[in-house]
Amino acid sequence: MFRQEQERRNIMNPLFSMKAERFFELRHLIARNVFLLINAIIFSVVALLIFFGSIKEGILLGIIVVINIILGLTQDIHAWLTLEHLRLLAKPFVSRLKSDGTAAQVFVEDLKKNDRVILRLGDQVPSDSTVISGKGFEVTEALITGESIPFSKKEGELVLAGSIVTSGTATLQINTVFSESRIAKMTEKIQRYTENASPIQRSVQRVVKYSGYVLLLVISFVVVRAIETSAPKLITIRSIGALSSMIIPQGLVIAVTLLFSYGAVHFLRRHILLQDVNATEKMGRIKNLCFDKTGTLTENRLTVKEMHVPSGISHEEAEYLTLTYICESGDSSQTILAVHKNLTCAAGGKALDTMAFSSERRYGWILLSSAKGKESILAGPPDVFLPHLSTQQEKDWLSLLVDTHGRKGKRLMCIVRTYKEMDPRHLIGNDLSVVAVFILHNDLRSGIREAIDFFQKRGVVIRIISGDDAETVRAISDIAGIKNTSAFITGEEMEQWGDLDFDELASRFSVFARIKPEQKAKIIKALKKDGFTAMVGDGANDALAIKIADLGISMFDGAPATRQLASVVLMNNSFAEFPAAVTLADNIIKNVEIFSSIFFNQTFIGVFFFAFLSAYGFFYPFTPLNITFSNYFTVGLPGFLIFYWAIRPSQEAAKENARSFLRRVVPFPFIAAILQSLAMMVIFLFFYHDLDGTTEIRAIMVASSILLGIGFFSLAPFIYEGNTSRRQNMQIFGFVLFELLLLFMAFSNPVFTNFFNITAVPLKDFSVIFFVSAFCALVLWGIARIFSKHKELSQ
Repeated sequence: MFRQEQERRNIMNPLFSMKAERFFELRHLIARNVFLLINAIIFSVVALLIFFGSIKEGILLGIIVVINIILGLTQDIHAWLTLEHLRLLAKPFVSRLKSDGTAAQVFVEDLKKNDRVILRLGDQVPSDSTVISGKGFEVTEALITGESIPFSKKEGELVLAGSIVTSGTATLQINTVFSESRIAKMTEKIQRYTENASPIQRSVQRVVKYSGYVLLLVISFVVVRAIETSAPKLITIRSIGALSSMIIPQGLVIAVTLLFSYGAVHFLRRHILLQDVNATEKMGRIKNLCFDKTGTLTENRLTVKEMHVPSGISHEEAEYLTLTYICESGDSSQTILAVHKNLTCAAGGKALDTMAFSSERRYGWILLSSAKGKESILAGPPDVFLPHLSTQQEKDWLSLLVDTHGRKGKRLMCIVRTYKEMDPRHLIGNDLSVVAVFILHNDLRSGIREAIDFFQKRGVVIRIISGDDAETVRAISDIAGIKNTSAFITGEEMEQWGDLDFDELASRFSVFARIKPEQKAKIIKALKKDGFTAMVGDGANDALAIKIADLGISMFDGAPATRQLASVVLMNNSFAEFPAAVTLADNIIKNVEIFSSIFFNQTFIGVFFFAFLSAYGFFYPFTPLNITFSNYFTVGLPGFLIFYWAIRPSQEAAKENARSFLRRVVPFPFIAAILQSLAMMVIFLFFYHDLDGTTEIRAIMVASSILLGIGFFSLAPFIYEGNTSRRQNMQIFGFVLFELLLLFMAFSNPVFTNFFNITAVPLKDFSVIFFVSAFCALVLWGIARIFSKHKELSQ
């Protein structure tokens, strides 16, 4: 109820609950929509037009630019607020003690200095704190220092923000507020809407940047030429404004961000929460997909199937000692909770000392006082205790249980004891005897086989990195349908590996068993050098690996630390939905490519047509209003259909090609722009000497650019998606007819023609334009088929 109420309040009042960094983001959004080179040039053109007497044209152009800015800013802010709302779903919270001693769940950012909080296994320390009391409390500073080795924290000791609880429980007093903590700064960068640009976004930004440099050169040329030829100032100003609108792909950066943002909303409908908007692109690039077995491949609910007790100890005594360990150790793992449910005896005695279970040691310990003196009780996996059992008979008995049940994918937990005085951190030299062995089972998650099959068909290498027994891990891997499970290795075998060994050898194995947290992080780091690597995990010991991975994926019910650091959160704790999300991501990327190609095509046409005109000694015939009118047909209206395709795919998109974004997208619009510019030049030369006024030639060229742009858009899906579906072809055909009808109506309406500074185009002239445009489209279709075949061969 607490989380639901908090989410409701924050979602209803997102702007009022924003903190300073959120206002910084809002300022950034406004700046990137308003303070642009293209806007500065256009507003300068507006001012100059008004100054030199073309008041109507200047005011109309200014109004259109302002409207476009407002529309872009509105969409950008809406996308940002949408992502802020989504992030509330995975917002971290903690148990805070009230004055009456009861605990209440609060968001970590609401903590204040001197508040007291209760932390358990898997929790992340939200702020620098002091231990008030604890039981077997151990933490790791892996996210701070990179070292995964856990160490205990006693009363009065300082615990750094970002540390992860690896065992036990504790009450801490907060020393610093959340916003000042290391973990706040760490996760802020992961979840920033305005930072961490993806490769596609960086490529688009690079194009916009360099097109700006090209525009400055073009403007310099126009100005110098105007001075040499004594050209009218209004013509020069209009040419600069039109070239600016044509060459700069204005709106492309925002369009790409919006596609990713609205994709994130639709991912949530598939129970996939993106905490990093750029994860959309990352999903399609996975080469290595790594799983932790427990809680990811299998259900996170364990059940005890059998309890085995060796001869020489009664079932009642075994249950009593097991329950005593559970009650006194402070262990709250899923394994311990499952065993606890299976016990029926009364609570045990009191421990004299304890050492909580940790993934590093792989066992826990308590010290009891018994009739025979002090008695140590230990709990952990059988292979940890097997070498230290006192008799060969017990070793054989335990080995048989391990072999029999491990091959079936079962998990085993062993309780042992010794009466010898021992250092609990070292097992060597202690004569241990078995108290009980519990056989536990957790089912494979629903749909996991189909998900594994989906990725393996895409050429993704599935790898299991688990702390469980080798035979158990391999058995589960076989059941899940993972390939090459014979290529397995254990953490013990990797103990002597150096960094070079990890880099050279890690990619050879598909199954890693009995892996320690620091080994898991090193494996992920090495696999990243082999290709784009994703890590799926849910436990506290997965946090560092998820942070290091190219794409971190967490279960919603996993450890809070892991969930907070992941770029993707599986809200229903099922990986079965992830293939559908990856398919949607592929589709979004393909439509980003289509949209980008349209922008790039218009930019290249602007440059090439200007170059051809300049070579013949002509001035640029367009005005800024002409280009705005043309862009509505060539970019604006197609954008609506592209957004529709992005979220409602008509077919499964092909997997993303390994080539960079610009190498995939630029070649076709570049070649097409040369042909389109030549076609426009032919039309220009054909009509130039037959028309008396510049308004008529503008109308002819505007109609030409629109028809050629429509032709390019009709071919773009075929280039970037391969063979388009019949449904999509019908949509393109219908959309082209709609645009042609709209174009005819616009040119027939005096209000539109007067507003955009053009005239109606006679039908006979329009037929010439249509013929040249159709011939150009036919040539482009042949080139498109060549591109498509080349793409099929390269995939």
